[in-house]
Amino acid sequence: MTAGDLDTTFGTSGKATVNFGQTSIANAMAIQPTDGKIVLAGRVGPNGTGDWAITRLKPNGTLDTGFGSSGLVTINFTPLADTARAVAIDASGNIVIGGLVGSEQAGSMGFARLLPSGALDTTFGSGGTVTYRIDPVLGNAVRAMVIDPSGNILGVGAAGADGGLIRLTSSGALDTTFAGGAGKEAVSIGAAGHIFALTLLSSGKFVIAGFDTTTTTLDDFLVAQFTSTGALDTIFGTSGGFTDVDFNNLNDLAFGLGLQSTGKLVAGGDVDSADPVGISGDVKAGWARVTTGGVLDTTFGTSGKTQLSPTLFADGVRGLVVDSSDRIVSAGFIGETNALTSFADPVAGSFGVYRLTSAGAPDSTFGAAGVGWVRTTFDLGGDGARAVALQNNGRILAAGGATVTGQLNFAVARYLG
Repeated sequence: MTAGDLDTTFGTSGKATVNFGQTSIANAMAIQPTDGKIVLAGRVGPNGTGDWAITRLKPNGTLDTGFGSSGLVTINFTPLADTARAVAIDASGNIVIGGLVGSEQAGSMGFARLLPSGALDTTFGSGGTVTYRIDPVLGNAVRAMVIDPSGNILGVGAAGADGGLIRLTSSGALDTTFAGGAGKEAVSIGAAGHIFALTLLSSGKFVIAGFDTTTTTLDDFLVAQFTSTGALDTIFGTSGGFTDVDFNNLNDLAFGLGLQSTGKLVAGGDVDSADPVGISGDVKAGWARVTTGGVLDTTFGTSGKTQLSPTLFADGVRGLVVDSSDRIVSAGFIGETNALTSFADPVAGSFGVYRLTSAGAPDSTFGAAGVGWVRTTFDLGGDGARAVALQNNGRILAAGGATVTGQLNFAVARYLG
């Protein structure tokens, strides 16, 4: 067996799907530290009118029917586009979820907390949920989230045309020690931009990744560092707290971020897109590394960057982790096409899992072909991964959506590490 092969002891021949009874897709994944169970969060229902959807699998990929209602939980905030995009496990084993409530154009940041049983924790927010706005008119959403050692919930994402930062106490209230007492703020970097990924440092500072729009190179990878109170850390980066990375003068969007043991930071996402949302042209999976000071690390890949293009369609990264050997493990899609305006749902394509060496080269020990990536198809429809995690034994979990017998379902695949 080779690293990157499907682990046939998981689910059915290495793959598992969860059917909510209608279109559904997982956007985020967390592993419970006490028992290794796998929590998935995303959306059920059509894009634009769905609800938050959460499920839990046992470590072997079977549905945990003791969770929620026969293994499933849904949360309906509004009749519009409610979508969960982040999940984390707190010190008490509760499940904290963040995402979008309402439309992409005018919605709010939403949070919920579930007990380990899957029931809403009514001691959190108002009956287990809470929503906040940063931009009073345009759309707000949580894209990534961590729980800090004090139990505070740090969320990042969109606030209108800017990035959004928010921190809650463990009760769901705004943390008045953050963002100048407001607990939430919009961050304007470049002409416009969004935040998709987050890493908390041991110092209490945190680093984000996403994209910002420039006048010369369209969208670029964005990496920025903030102090523990939410101020842009001006000693980091090349522009007073942040760094832009352009690949080839097209649109580049970072969706994943990982921290290596050296303190260097690797961002991964989609590069060379002909449009600002990363869906058209020969989109490639791309990675860049910055030093602890936020400067592009030219010892990584080729002059600080790595690109992989398994197909002439869209290939990309949506989630990224760093393993115990400092290798970069990413999950996303390979050969994706979409006639719509985003990759909210995969239409045609496959799960893509990529592994780079610690120095940014494709890992020739990963996958039978020795090219550093593997492609997994569930059925004849569209498949795509949105999140990646490592189990304690080093095996790789990729989660997202897979079209099985004509319906998009939550999907997970496990690979040998």
